[in-house]
Amino acid sequence: MRRGLWIDISGYTLTQEDKEILQHPAVSGLILFSKNYESLAQLQALTKAIKAAAPHVTITVDQEGGRVQRFQHGFTKLPAMHYWGERFLESRDYATQEFKKILSVMIAELSSAGVQSSLVPVLDIDYGRNAVIGERSFGRDISTIVALADVMIDYCHQHHFPVTGKHFPGHGWVTADSHLSLPVDERSLDEIMANDLQPFIQLHHKLDAIMLAHVVYAAIDPLPVCFSRFWIQTILREQLHYRGIVMCDDLTMQAVATYGDYTERANRALDAGCDVLLVCNARSGVISILDNVSSFRPEG
Repeated sequence: MRRGLWIDISGYTLTQEDKEILQHPAVSGLILFSKNYESLAQLQALTKAIKAAAPHVTITVDQEGGRVQRFQHGFTKLPAMHYWGERFLESRDYATQEFKKILSVMIAELSSAGVQSSLVPVLDIDYGRNAVIGERSFGRDISTIVALADVMIDYCHQHHFPVTGKHFPGHGWVTADSHLSLPVDERSLDEIMANDLQPFIQLHHKLDAIMLAHVVYAAIDPLPVCFSRFWIQTILREQLHYRGIVMCDDLTMQAVATYGDYTERANRALDAGCDVLLVCNARSGVISILDNVSSFRPEG
């Protein structure tokens, strides 16, 4: 993983425009979705073409399990993370061994398809308030979240799969869907530090990347986390001493739609300290950012 813009493509194969954009030196990642998957053979051909066009680009996907599994037919159906949290509370040793087996399957299947990582683990706490998080979380118990995420991280690293912890500093308390609106969390910093931040505090040194929540924590900072120097610089970099990649969630989401055009959003996120910006389902936004954001323009 390296600093830059992470984008998507619209279909099963690369267009000439796709190739040209992927070859831009500021584009460092490509996220695949269900819209890019028809069959294993097609996916293998697609990832091979991506690497031929842009060897530097990291190919990734959201293959969490449960309702967030982009590749379905031809791939093993993965249980949601909440399932593993429940099994862990019943029998720690048994759940850990079975979890490793399913992780082995996930990694093997993605690797065989030419996909280099999955955007996991989800480190959010499931308070039973947010349907968007819900079963994607390992559960309500912080020690269970940390233990299972730790297993996932170590197992992925053993198989050379980078990991991305999400959504910093915790997306589980708010009720709004950040794809549709800007969630606001009114809790104090002390409460968040004692709860939602604990998985990040305990595991940040193992995370290749941390994805930020598109949430405003109103008692702490009026800005969404991706535009907040307090959250990125003061908390993540200075207090937690995190040295990995800071990843801004998709800048096309409605949660940040009122913070200017794509260029302005990108500049705000970069100025706050984000290393990677996600821009999906908005090719015009990608082009605008590459053309107008100075740090992404080629020198000369």
